[in-house]
Amino acid sequence: MQVWKMGGLCAAVVLVASVSLSAIAQGAPGAGQGRGQGRGGFGQGRGGFGQQITISNIPDAVLASELKLTDDQKTKIAAIKKKSRDDMQALQPTDGSQPDFRALAPKMQEINQQTTKDIEAALTDDQKTQSKGLIKDLQSLRSVGIPIETYGDLKLTDDEKKKITALATDIDKDRTQKIQDAQAARQAGDQAKAQEIMQSLRGTGGPNEKALAVLTDTQKETVAKYIKDHPQGRRPGGARPGGNPPPPPAGK
Repeated sequence: MQVWKMGGLCAAVVLVASVSLSAIAQGAPGAGQGRGQGRGGFGQGRGGFGQQITISNIPDAVLASELKLTDDQKTKIAAIKKKSRDDMQALQPTDGSQPDFRALAPKMQEINQQTTKDIEAALTDDQKTQSKGLIKDLQSLRSVGIPIETYGDLKLTDDEKKKITALATDIDKDRTQKIQDAQAARQAGDQAKAQEIMQSLRGTGGPNEKALAVLTDTQKETVAKYIKDHPQGRRPGGARPGGNPPPPPAGK
């Protein structure tokens, strides 16, 4: 129980930054329960809802390699993240009940903001500038369902990044419209329709076919291998709605 509650708290930190999405996800019948929550909470696992990339939730390996972190920076950032996890852990109910994300949202957001501030303080000015582009690239990958942990190995070209970003923009616009439609349905008292729309946002958890078409065969193999080695529900970076079933290795 402690595992899923911790995942729910961490993911909920991100949700509080998106008011409309949070309102739907937390208000919809059954939200926060089931497989997505049990294996990492909102925003993780099978196409989690609305998780946004920040400097505080970029995978350690990606952050270290892309920003060329020194050993001292790695140590400092590891300590900062540990404190953040400990602070989140302290917010959990001691009676074993499910956390009230709405009530905890202000404190969670405060912890997340402090974590981001502390990590940025450990970076050089050049690294801070580089991190902005990295966050944008990773957010685009997540929107099209490609695990962000593969970023360093994919070595995307500028043209590939441009195409994936355009696809991600379209997917995000469609998602935003569906969220608004779900809100309207709930306000009209049509809970079944709202639930159906939100369920459709979960997608199938795999990469978007159009995004895969942008990649080379070698890059596709990299994505396929990562997904195979990190089954759904246990992938750290997850995959967001708009994806398709995991791709087979190129040429098979």
